[in-house]
Amino acid sequence: MSAKSRPPAWILSLCLVLFLATFLNYANRVVFTQNSVLIQQHFETDSVGYGNAEAGFGYGFALGGLVFGVLADWISIRWLYPLVMLGWSGAAYWSSHATSLEEFIGLRFALGLLEAGHWPCALRMTQRSFPPHQRTWGNGILQSGAAAGQILVPQVIQLLESHGSPWPVSFRLAALAGIPWAIGWLLLVRESDVRRPVLQTDERGAGTGTPREIQEFPWYHIFKMRRWWLLLLTVVCINVPWHALRVWMPDTLQTYYHYDKAFVDNFTSLYYTSTLVGSLSTGALVSWLSARGWNVHRARLTVFGICSAMIALLAPAMLLPAGYPMLAIQLLAAFGTLGVSPIYYSLNQELSGKSQGKVGGSLSFLLWCLISLMQNSIGNIVKTNPSARPVVFACVAVLPLLALLGLALFWGQRDQASGAA
Repeated sequence: MSAKSRPPAWILSLCLVLFLATFLNYANRVVFTQNSVLIQQHFETDSVGYGNAEAGFGYGFALGGLVFGVLADWISIRWLYPLVMLGWSGAAYWSSHATSLEEFIGLRFALGLLEAGHWPCALRMTQRSFPPHQRTWGNGILQSGAAAGQILVPQVIQLLESHGSPWPVSFRLAALAGIPWAIGWLLLVRESDVRRPVLQTDERGAGTGTPREIQEFPWYHIFKMRRWWLLLLTVVCINVPWHALRVWMPDTLQTYYHYDKAFVDNFTSLYYTSTLVGSLSTGALVSWLSARGWNVHRARLTVFGICSAMIALLAPAMLLPAGYPMLAIQLLAAFGTLGVSPIYYSLNQELSGKSQGKVGGSLSFLLWCLISLMQNSIGNIVKTNPSARPVVFACVAVLPLLALLGLALFWGQRDQASGAA
């Protein structure tokens, strides 16, 4: 699973550290979405102001993806990663002291800018630490931290509220946790760990195949490749439903379906428990299929298809009235919403080793520009036409099936001589 100089215990420790990094990355977002109603009241705003704050985060994340994508290919991630962690922790901490909505939005922009650095650093690490048939599994552990943040943080918020703590306290606790993480990363990771060669998936062989070191091309050739454009389609189609639900589900359950906040906090944890299982299961399933003779790429697309079909269940679920059937279908669909992400990351890591940051950063930049516009649009839609909420969610639920179709038809096999595909 890793270089011979590193024992299995080290890989397990690395998995834990990467899991915790994503956990903290999302914890600093969850404290915002779970306190959405209280924050709107504090700043005397409505769904439009809330959407603008989330859009500010999104625009910062878009710019950060581009900036840190370049930096991660240029500066050693052994040092860049902890600096990024400390930077976003500082932005999250000071946002709890904001005195106006405008100041709060500015700090949300800074948080997004710095949080974006997590993914170029983390994906360079999993790309170098796992062989192709286990890379989706490693990415699944990395991504599952997002679900864990969504599960645990609402419960912590509920506990703090029961003791009379105001909403800024949860912001500060999530921010301060970044300090011990940065220390742990520096103690665990050596410079040699972040400079291992990258293996490319064998798209022709059975089972795990015979992966070889990835052939590099000038970075600007990447954007001429069909695969980069397919990845752009994929990252948009899988993230639009994920982020629409992440930002608007708690608010929708309270203001549209009229569930109380305690119920929403508990359901949110249950929902993201299902996403956690999805993230871990898809990587494990790809590894299991590969070990039994399935080509790695074929295994990835098969599992991607299963998850996409599950996400599509959100379409009928969001058209149902409040009640257990609607909630139950949401939990089933939740499995797929995070299950597709480790597969996307594994495909993302096939284009380049040397320029992995630019590949992921450019895709992240374009994605988050779109996501930010989407959050603004949803905020305006639900203010002028509250009954449109379930229709919006039903429409975005079918997008992953479109990505699956594109990948199945056009991914092809990479031409080692020219870099095409």
